[in-house]
Amino acid sequence: MRAAYFVTFVLLAGCSSSFEKVQAMRAQAPEWYEARKVEFRGEGYPSLASVPETAPDYNPRRKLALSEADVQAALVRFNSDPRAEGAVETAESMMAWAAEVRRAVEGRLPAPDFMTDAEVEEIKARFNVPRARL
Repeated sequence: MRAAYFVTFVLLAGCSSSFEKVQAMRAQAPEWYEARKVEFRGEGYPSLASVPETAPDYNPRRKLALSEADVQAALVRFNSDPRAEGAVETAESMMAWAAEVRRAVEGRLPAPDFMTDAEVEEIKARFNVPRARL
């Protein structure tokens, strides 16, 4: 029986210290904590009873006809804009651009299209001179 009293006493002591820790954490909470607590509880939201009722002369079909005309006018304006044209690049030019960008990103040298092979051989021949040896 004494063991039951002892276990109960230990549990109550442990719970009271954890309650104190929770209260201390609440006291040290940041500013945004109160706003989030209200949001989690579901407070501060408008009530469904406060939703306004529509007027008795409201006709949604009239609005649909007006919106169809607006959509058609917007479609005509979109298609007449020069920015709405399709792509004018060919697949080959896109692939060449992608290869160039890939070389730049990977840090490779640009494609060697500035000199022909004959020009390279001519420059090598100029510097290919016999050197004196000791």
